[in-house]
Amino acid sequence: MVVPLISIILLAPLAAFTIFALLGLAKRSFPRQDLLSTAAMLVALGCSLYLLKEVVPKPDPHTVDWISLGNITFSMGFYLDSVTVIMLIVVTLVSSLVHIFSIGYMHGDPRYPRFFAYLSLFSFSMLFLVVSDNLLGIYIGWELVGLCSYLLIGFWFEKDSAANACKKAFLTTRVGDVGMFIGMMILFWQLDFKTFSLYGEGGIFSAVATTDDKLWLSIAGILIFCGAIGKSAQVPLHTWLPDAMEGPTPVSALIHAATMVAAGVYLTARMFPILTPSSSLVIAYIGGITAIVAATIAIVRFDIKRVLAYSTISQLGYMMLAIGAGSYVAGLFHLTTHAFFKALLFLGSGSVIHAFHAMHAHHDDDHADNAEHDHSLVHEHGSEIPPDQDMRNMGGLRRKMPITFITMLIATLSISGVPFIFSGFWSKDKILGGVLGRAMEWNSIHHYVLFGIALCAAGITAFYMFRLIFMTFFGEPRNQEMHNMAHESPWVMTVPLIVLAALSFPVVNHLWFNKDYVKPPPQPHIQAPQHAYVPSDTKIGFTLFGLSEAEAADEEGGTDTEQSDKAHHAHEVAHNIAMVLSIIVAGLGILLSWLFYHRRRFSAEAVATTFRPVYNLFWNKYYFDEFYDGVLVTLTVWKARLFAKFDLSIIDGIVNGVATITQKIFAASIGFFDNRVVDGIVNRVAEVTWAAGGRIRRIQTGAIQTYLFVVLGGIVLIILIFRAL
Repeated sequence: MVVPLISIILLAPLAAFTIFALLGLAKRSFPRQDLLSTAAMLVALGCSLYLLKEVVPKPDPHTVDWISLGNITFSMGFYLDSVTVIMLIVVTLVSSLVHIFSIGYMHGDPRYPRFFAYLSLFSFSMLFLVVSDNLLGIYIGWELVGLCSYLLIGFWFEKDSAANACKKAFLTTRVGDVGMFIGMMILFWQLDFKTFSLYGEGGIFSAVATTDDKLWLSIAGILIFCGAIGKSAQVPLHTWLPDAMEGPTPVSALIHAATMVAAGVYLTARMFPILTPSSSLVIAYIGGITAIVAATIAIVRFDIKRVLAYSTISQLGYMMLAIGAGSYVAGLFHLTTHAFFKALLFLGSGSVIHAFHAMHAHHDDDHADNAEHDHSLVHEHGSEIPPDQDMRNMGGLRRKMPITFITMLIATLSISGVPFIFSGFWSKDKILGGVLGRAMEWNSIHHYVLFGIALCAAGITAFYMFRLIFMTFFGEPRNQEMHNMAHESPWVMTVPLIVLAALSFPVVNHLWFNKDYVKPPPQPHIQAPQHAYVPSDTKIGFTLFGLSEAEAADEEGGTDTEQSDKAHHAHEVAHNIAMVLSIIVAGLGILLSWLFYHRRRFSAEAVATTFRPVYNLFWNKYYFDEFYDGVLVTLTVWKARLFAKFDLSIIDGIVNGVATITQKIFAASIGFFDNRVVDGIVNRVAEVTWAAGGRIRRIQTGAIQTYLFVVLGGIVLIILIFRAL
């Protein structure tokens, strides 16, 4: 049943896209094209849910030979394990809800069918990436995801901002993709694995266990992670994701929750077995830096979608930090919970934006005129924030939009880590506990630093997310005209919000806390220090790193029970400390946000004035864009102009000089010889021929008698000659 179900999951959205494409080429359409794309995703979702019971303890890849080049054969196939199934459910569920939401949100757009065609292709690309059992298949899906993001971010391409944003996203992620491709080639050639298959006896993971070249293995791991840096918007390749908000809001939800950015985390998790201590530490630090940098930028944003964009970047940093620190399951667990509450937040922001569309003259022209982008016009650092996205124009919407408010509040409580009743608390706690546990067991200063970074980011997250809630839904309306026109979204948009709100509660936790369902792959090159081990996670039931409890007991000479008690105690200490600290920082973040933006006990403007250098740093997004524009772009343009000048002056000068020499010397002498000698000979032959012809034609009298006389005379002359002989 596995292969047919996976085939249906892949072919359903691909078939929907193909039908749209063929109808587009034929310039035809049929009623309710949106239902075809939505139905295809619902079919894929049903098959994904059915696959939950098809996972076996030791899954085998379903592979066929694809291309043979000499002794090397490239295969293509599927690999179904617990992580694959969970990712399939996340992608198909979020994509299905985004499709349903888009029916209401994109209504009236002149390119309405094209939008759903792109969504179908986007979903297929991500699903193909998820099920592939080899790096080559992952890379194909990887690039298709990048293409679809380009098409959807620039969907309203008539706007310069959208056109620039899609180009920025495409080019920035290509930088990471180049690194990923080089890393793949190192595994293939430098480490002599001669395969892109990940699983099986001849696969990369089996070969990794036998190689001793940790240097090249570390380099390969970091370079492959470069692809994730681009796709998952990690520092320093994170600048494209906030600009991606130029696309329609449902696209933002899909990119930020289940497709584009999730692909980087999924790739890093899939390549977990090849990570060495060095590459793992690099990944952890990049994730930690990304989490804190993006969180601090989100504090000062006023565009509701960009606040959520930087929130996504920060949460992705959390996931990378977890995987780099060895908390494989925690990172993927947070990826799952984040997909649901972040999709809810983006769709909720889309509901808020949609609520103001009635203020425009003609509802059906809202998207055609690009209502999200055309009206202006509060400036934020040189850019225009559309008024229906500017939180400074909002306030008091909780009574106007109760469903949107309640669902977004649930998502905010989840992402802020409000304890015990929201899934985000459990996944974030598992990350913090895993990082602290690693630091305590290994006595690693690096992981203590990373834990501190993650803890600070958690508090900041709670602060800016409740800032968004207070500025949008509480207080008095700051734009009375917009407030008067605000309205709750139709059911086709609110139903997905309600479903996602339900999924923000711990309904999926049992998949991650079931010790028989999700297990991390081994890391053969990461070993615990001698006489030390990482304890079993009592919630999950497996050893993340190093020696198992029984092996550690043998090393120490103690009993299994004693070592198990020590492991259990160490685990409980780390997670209890992390849980208490995370609750404290989340509470402080919410309290400060309440005091600043709801009760108005403190002035955010006064604090910004007092700490102006820090505020300017956050406001200018750490000057990453300025650095890229002022250094990289300027340097590239300068080099282009230098090369152009070199081409015009040197290359063209050499070409023109050679042409002049050829013309003056070789061409002139050859021309002289041709004109004087060759043409002279030809002309002389012509003159002789002409003169001879002039004389011979005199005997051409036209008189038959003369011709007969000459012939007869010739015959007589010939006879006389023969007689004389």
